[in-house]
Amino acid sequence: MSQCTCFHSVGYQPITPWKAKINSAQVEQIRKNFAAVKPMNKEPLALPKSDSSQAPAKPSGVVVEYGPVRPFHTGYARIDNAITDALRGKSQELKDGVYDIIRRDFLPNNVHGVEEADRLARISLGVEKAAYLADQFMDGGTKGAFMEAMRSIARIGMEGKRVGSCEMKYQVKDVIGLDGNGYVHEDSRGEIRYAMEKYDPGTYAEYQKMLNASGEDTAESALFSLHWAVGNFDLVAAGRSGYQQYQDEQYEKLYQVELNGTFSGSDTGSKEKFLESIKEKLKANRELQIQLFMDQIAQMTKAPDRYLLGRRMVLSGRA
Repeated sequence: MSQCTCFHSVGYQPITPWKAKINSAQVEQIRKNFAAVKPMNKEPLALPKSDSSQAPAKPSGVVVEYGPVRPFHTGYARIDNAITDALRGKSQELKDGVYDIIRRDFLPNNVHGVEEADRLARISLGVEKAAYLADQFMDGGTKGAFMEAMRSIARIGMEGKRVGSCEMKYQVKDVIGLDGNGYVHEDSRGEIRYAMEKYDPGTYAEYQKMLNASGEDTAESALFSLHWAVGNFDLVAAGRSGYQQYQDEQYEKLYQVELNGTFSGSDTGSKEKFLESIKEKLKANRELQIQLFMDQIAQMTKAPDRYLLGRRMVLSGRA
């Protein structure tokens, strides 16, 4: 793997012992003065005597409860809204599990220490986790649309590109339009860009120069396209049908992306069978970082009931 450049690996300096920072003359001066310094406590320190007849108190654990996982939206209305519909009226635990899959398995931002084979295999595991949750908590009419949407996000993850060695870049939208019901609306900027490129290529070339290095709008480029749209409303309207066809083609290209099959076909009949089938498939893929996936299996095992993500953690320690 290429040398890591993220914050996990930079900014830390080795600790220099204090004795290495002073010279021999200073050490000798400290030794001479040590005997002349009186202790701060007149009485020696001592632990209070305990009653041996009483059993030591058992330390109680500290319960830490995490808040709900924040919803994740890609900006593609057909994908995001299918997931919103499938989760409407469902438990918060189920919503947490689904959005955790999207964030951690499909579209993780930082992949420090994760090889590309492990990243792709984790996407496969995420698809199977989504299938398990669908089989356990959704009816037949909902599962199909939900799983197609989850597989679409997994395909976006498959097409992700590394920035440096640890950061990931995905084809998701930074600005998301949501209504009061949680539905995503397609960004009108795409429609404006399409019309500008088709009907006014000279202006479009000028607009392209304003975009930042990642291809996303800056404040300057966003205002530029908005002003053009206001003055060319007829051109935006004329390009609407063409833009719709262009969107259909982009969705179709996404649907053609092949998913990783490392964990395909896992048994989703029950939580016990599901976790056991994942372990079996992991045995057949020894080239992966086994511990990375075993840690995930351990977390899913601890989750309550049939869920795969727990929001409560009990922390305890020994004296």
